[in-house]
Amino acid sequence: MTAEFSSRNTFRKTGLGSNTRSIITSANPCGGSSASLLQKQLSFKTPICSNQFGKIDEVEIIDNSNIDNLAGRYNKNNIIGWICCAPCIWLRTSAAVHKVAITSATLLVTTLLVASPILFLISTAPSPLPRDCYMEGDGCSPTMSSPSECTEAICETVAANIQARLNWNKDPCSEFKKFSCWRSNFNKNITNLIEMGNSQKSVDTQMQLLLQNSSINGNFKILQSLFESCLKLKTNSSALHRVFDTLGGYLTVGVIGPSSIASLVAKIYELGPSPLVDIYYDLSYGRRPHVLLIISGPSTSSIILENKVRWMSPKAPPNRLKQGVPKLLPDLIDNFLPSFLSFAQRVSEKDTILEFVKDLNKLQVEQSRRGFWDSSVLYNISSLQAMYPILNWTLLIPKDWSGPIVVRNADYLRALQAFLTKYPSRIAHNSMILLSALELLPKDYPNAEVCTRSTMWALPELASALYISQYSSVDSKDIIKRADIIFKSLKAHLKRAPSLKGAALVKLSALKIQSQTWEGFSNVTQITNAMEPLHISPDSWLENILQIYKRNKLVPNSINMDGSSHDAWAYPIVSTIFYDTLSHSIVVPLSVILIPYFNASLPPYLHYASIGVSIAKEILRSITKNFDDKAMRCVPHSVNIFSNFSRMDILIHSGGMQISYHSMLSLTGPIKGMARLPGLNLTPTQIFFLVSAQELCSESNYLGIDTSASEFDNILGWLIAQGGSATEVFKCPSGSMINIQKTCNVL
Repeated sequence: MTAEFSSRNTFRKTGLGSNTRSIITSANPCGGSSASLLQKQLSFKTPICSNQFGKIDEVEIIDNSNIDNLAGRYNKNNIIGWICCAPCIWLRTSAAVHKVAITSATLLVTTLLVASPILFLISTAPSPLPRDCYMEGDGCSPTMSSPSECTEAICETVAANIQARLNWNKDPCSEFKKFSCWRSNFNKNITNLIEMGNSQKSVDTQMQLLLQNSSINGNFKILQSLFESCLKLKTNSSALHRVFDTLGGYLTVGVIGPSSIASLVAKIYELGPSPLVDIYYDLSYGRRPHVLLIISGPSTSSIILENKVRWMSPKAPPNRLKQGVPKLLPDLIDNFLPSFLSFAQRVSEKDTILEFVKDLNKLQVEQSRRGFWDSSVLYNISSLQAMYPILNWTLLIPKDWSGPIVVRNADYLRALQAFLTKYPSRIAHNSMILLSALELLPKDYPNAEVCTRSTMWALPELASALYISQYSSVDSKDIIKRADIIFKSLKAHLKRAPSLKGAALVKLSALKIQSQTWEGFSNVTQITNAMEPLHISPDSWLENILQIYKRNKLVPNSINMDGSSHDAWAYPIVSTIFYDTLSHSIVVPLSVILIPYFNASLPPYLHYASIGVSIAKEILRSITKNFDDKAMRCVPHSVNIFSNFSRMDILIHSGGMQISYHSMLSLTGPIKGMARLPGLNLTPTQIFFLVSAQELCSESNYLGIDTSASEFDNILGWLIAQGGSATEVFKCPSGSMINIQKTCNVL
């Protein structure tokens, strides 16, 4: 029944099975007698106003005229009803409660306004896909239960290469290096398989075959003559002794040495080598670059013999100084010392020179690892001479130079001055002559492999042109395009890192890749014309190298600077990806991306395990000035086995592996759906870590690092364990070597 009620109406309630009328009033809101109402209020079992009947009561309208009589009859009910509703009345009329309610509502609204965007982002973020599906449009499509197997010939070759270095008798969780980089007497002979992942080894082998080919193109005969002269080189040659005499010769025991070695350093620099400092020209940053004169560390161990004007030709990767004594130095000392010295004098002189060279090398390596963050700019030679009096700069810098002078590592020059005061000038004189001679010689005793590297070092432009001529431009363009795609994938993943913000994010956004090949390498005629002043003889290596040094020191009369002056190009014969600060780009040589692991027919996880890791390392280097002390201390002490790598380099390698791995996982489609390699019962993610480890083992072997040392085992296990992904991939139990490794927060 529906009715409209006024505020003065009351209701009469008729209980089922009772003749007593129960009136609903403001004093008795539930109806019923006062006794029953009190019983209900005191009961913990029956709530106030609850219906005790299974059927709805009948409600009748009472005329307003009966209100006065009813009020007198039910005054007791009025008192009890007031007690029942007093809390409600207080809550509705209290000003304090009202203020609390308003404040609570305001806080609630504010909280919702702040939290709602975050909740929106969380709710709209893509949820992780189930392990057995991948996104196809807006839906989730199931994967095949058994992924397809690659049937291409290259897949069988790569699978055999990986298999050849695996030792299935070892547990990857406890002995990862022995499991992944096994080298038995049998597989050491499989050179084409073991070294296929080392791009520099591949370049050396290919160039050696070309230089030994008697039917080589006439434009490249000069390379063959230089190669032959290297094979004939002797460390006791008369030409080498003429170099010694030109620089002042040996100062015997008892002779007072010069007051300063500044004049000797000037003679050495005029000859060509620069064992203490290197001086060259480069451009400043900005849209309107100007020429700078750069004073940098030594050119020792340089991969490429570069010109003095750096931006007018391709660039070599940053020079990495090697620790220890050069291999040719002991024999060179024996030939340098005169025969009239007694046996005891020869031993004493040799030990003193070796000590000098070791200490100088240690100083240079330590300073080079600090980078160039303490660079300073000077504007005249007199200021330079006053700040760094260790050398006579007027003999090293052209007298007509009036532009800015940039000292790349001021701490090194100050440390060098303190170092030279420790030794008598006679010892410093003799040692510096030997160090300059080493810069003219190959890095090891001459053989076909060593002389191939030395020929590429001496004439890199012509050697690169010979290398490029072996490949079609169509194949090169396809490989370069795929390298660009990997770079964009790595960059996009790194942009999502929560810790990347501010200047690092800006630098990452502006970073680009340079994987194109310099057009000048295709113009062989122009390169050979530039070589015409050289008279390369197949019989005298030293005379050939001195000619090349003299040619490289020439500064052209007209210096070309245009919109492309900041572009960086790589020498394809140097298989090292590097970051160029001037162009703010990752420079990728062609030889790096020509390795079999980057073949288009192979599944993507092999691309990311090889090229992806190398590019990701340089991306991280481009945006990272330095890691904090906590991260640096996180690297184990076994890093000392890497003589060419500092702790920061190892951290960057670790970060590069993690970036490449997670970029691979973010590809459209599941990893488990990628084609498997034939004959390998391994998952794609397992292959990623194995190939990454095998690449590092190959590179370390090439550089002469003792990969059989226990320190190498420790650092490789630490690298693989970073990020925690390898523990899951190989299902390592708690307490295993990989599982217990400390994880460093690189990203």
